[in-house]
Amino acid sequence: MGQVRTSYPRFRREGDAPRIDLTEDDIAILRYVYRHRFIRADDLYRLFPGRSPDRLSRRLTLLYRSQFLDRPISQVDRYREGGSQSLVYGLDNAGARYLKERAGMPIGPSDWRARNRSFTRESLEHTLAVAHYLVNLEVSCRERGDVAVIPFETILAGAPDETRCSRNPMSWPVPVQWSSGRAEINIVPDAIFGLCVQRQNEKPMRSYIFLEVDRGTMTITPAESARDSEAFLYRTTVLRKLLSYAESWRQGLHKLQFNIPAVRVLTLTTSAARAKAMRRVAQEIVVRPLRLPAGLFLFGVMERSGNPFEAVLQDSTGLTVHMLGN
Repeated sequence: MGQVRTSYPRFRREGDAPRIDLTEDDIAILRYVYRHRFIRADDLYRLFPGRSPDRLSRRLTLLYRSQFLDRPISQVDRYREGGSQSLVYGLDNAGARYLKERAGMPIGPSDWRARNRSFTRESLEHTLAVAHYLVNLEVSCRERGDVAVIPFETILAGAPDETRCSRNPMSWPVPVQWSSGRAEINIVPDAIFGLCVQRQNEKPMRSYIFLEVDRGTMTITPAESARDSEAFLYRTTVLRKLLSYAESWRQGLHKLQFNIPAVRVLTLTTSAARAKAMRRVAQEIVVRPLRLPAGLFLFGVMERSGNPFEAVLQDSTGLTVHMLGN
């Protein structure tokens, strides 16, 4: 008779945590989960194409039961809606402790399981959308061979001490002046990454991107009367976000924060119409008046699948551009 497989509850651990000796793949899984905050099992399968999804699924379950990985409770509603859904994983306390103590990663003290439980479904879906795009990008780079992703932890390793020691190194304050108002706005990109292009007989070319994934719920720009009010800089809108990035670029804060020479802001949204509306606001209210380079802001549509290098992106003038530059 064959071995009988044991079925375990999806969101509840039963019995004592099993003993586990971590493999190199296990450690790589922990790193990916930490990098993306939350990630679907389907995306992890794509990152390990040499492993059977069935076997990898069983390994993920073992990592969950031994408290290296967690399954955020905010995903439960996705199962109640019917249909088969890919499980979502986050880092649990044993996994965070391993990466800090054994892998030397800069992970601060935190109850990761409690943090995971505080995530709302809306926040979870947004985080998963960002992770899925970054996985698409990494898989596409592997297929090309001449481009590699520079993950944020690599960028952070080369950043100034003040950034590396910050509790939230992906956030930095930007003083913004608008009309008669002035405020200090914290920029927090959804992701920060670089691309390194290595072609034969050429020096490596590196570019860096601040990624914003727009879920279609944020106001793009308020009415003109609201824009002229003192409250404008204290209300979250796409326009305020664009102004913040513009001022960060003008003041060279990306160099001070990350020690990177140049950067572009890529906004991916829900439809071509919304991307066009954002592009017009960027050009007419931000880029042209402040005399910024049109290529500072790129706009496109978030695709569930596909190669990011083949996506149609436009700068603020409407010119179609390539992810790696024209």
